[in-house]
Parts: sequence; C-alpha cells; structure tokens
Amino acid sequence: MNIKEAEALTGITKQNIRFYEKKGLLSPMRNEENSYRDYSQEDVETLLQIKLLRKLDISIEHIHQILNGADPYSIIQQQLDLLSEKQSDLDGTIKMCRFLLHSKKNPPNFKDALLKMEDMERKGGRFMTILNDYKKIALTEQKKDFRFVPNTMVMTKEEFTDELCAYGRENNLNLIVTEEGMYPKFEIDGLEYKAHREFGRFGAIIVCKMTHPELLQEEYKEVDAKRSKICRCMYRVYKYTMLPLLLFAFFALTRGSFIIGAFLTVYAVIGFWFSFRNFHLK
Repeated sequence: MNIKEAEALTGITKQNIRFYEKKGLLSPMRNEENSYRDYSQEDVETLLQIKLLRKLDISIEHIHQILNGADPYSIIQQQLDLLSEKQSDLDGTIKMCRFLLHSKKNPPNFKDALLKMEDMERKGGRFMTILNDYKKIALTEQKKDFRFVPNTMVMTKEEFTDELCAYGRENNLNLIVTEEGMYPKFEIDGLEYKAHREFGRFGAIIVCKMTHPELLQEEYKEVDAKRSKICRCMYRVYKYTMLPLLLFAFFALTRGSFIIGAFLTVYAVIGFWFSFRNFHLK
C-alpha cells in the first residue's frame, strides 16, 4: 500500500509517517517498479503502536528502544513515574492559582504567593523523596521471600523443578533452577533462593527464601541509613498488621461494637494461624 492508504488506516498524517521513518522507527520496502514506499500490514501495526506510545507522551528514543526489543512495561512504568511527578507539580500550580483567585488582592501580592509556592515545593519534594524511598525498600524487601501454591503436591524433585519453572513463566521471571531436589536452589536475576514445601490444612505451599538477603542492600544503598531503617520497620508493620486491622474494621463495623470486633479479630487470627501453620517434610 502507498503512504496515502497507510495514512487512512492509521490516522497518522503523511508528514508524521515520514518523520518516523527519518527517526528510524519505520523502514518500509520500496516498490521495484517506481521506487515508491510500499507499506505492509506489519508497517501499519508498527505505526499504530507508535501512535499509542506517542499518546502516552513516550519519547521517540524510548519508542525506538521498544521497537528494538526493550521491555515495554519497564518503559511504561518509567513514564508513569514521570507523569505522576508532573501531576504533583501541576497540583501545586493549581492550588496556587486558586489561592491567588481566592485572595483577590489588587494588585496581587506576588511576593507572598512566591514564598508560599516555594514552601509547598519544599514540602512536596521531601514527601516524594520519602515515598519513593519507601517504595524502593518495600519492593526490595518483597524479594527476600515469597510463597505460592503449586498445581501438584510436589512429591518428587522433578515435580518441584516443574512447579518452580512454571511459576517463573507465569510471572515473567528470569528463574533458573541451579540445584534440583526436595530443597532445590534457583536464581532470579542472579539472586539465589532456596525452596522447600510446607503443608497446611488446605494443601501444599512452596516457600522460597533468598540465601543471601544482605545482597539486596545494594539496591537501596543511596538511601539514607536512618531513613532506610525507618522504611523497613514501616514495611514490616504494614506486612504483619494489615490483615488484623482489616479484620478488626470489618467486624467492628458489621457487629457495631469495638469490643466484639477485637474479640472476633483475635479469634480469626488464631484460626488462620492454626489453619495455615506449616511443617517441613524432611
């Protein structure tokens, strides 16, 4: 198809199509008879992909990386983080506009407004830094150990290996089993784990723990040591208290009594513990 037909199918102007070609995002074949560009269905699909990514405000450089095999979800996540930061800046600007409109001073007191805006930026910057540090540490802490329910009872080392590999495929992990057995070892992105089975009332669970969790400290070494310690404590508090808090809120609201809610929460937590308490099979 010619460029006019490609324009009609994609809604992208001829000028933009040529621009993407110049940037190396598109390389249509040439018609041997007249040397005109001959766009294939694959070129149309590429143009539609470029159109979507540009609507997400992703740069030409990053689009080029995606088209050359880079992980699109990683780049989209980076874009989301960037847009969230911009949104935070815009929220502050909107608040300042409303502040100036609300004050309705004539002339507006620009000095006071500037001081107020700079103070908002400092506070917002500190908050975002703390939030980003917490997110980074929380994601790192989650790598230390994890568990999942296998599709079988994992009675042989072959089944254990198959379940680990299946888990890796389902979660898009670079999981490589390095030592088979009933206590196998495996790696995810170069980090070594050891796995074992645990059994509760409802069947088998595979528990995976990192053999050298101290190596993860490299992933947040730029975070202030004091803040790092606080963030790790916050993560542990969240991890171990979120379920009891949610249960308490549910029981208190449905029963209409904080005392009954507390009693039922304790009962439920103990019940969960007895139901899911595990033992090792040697």
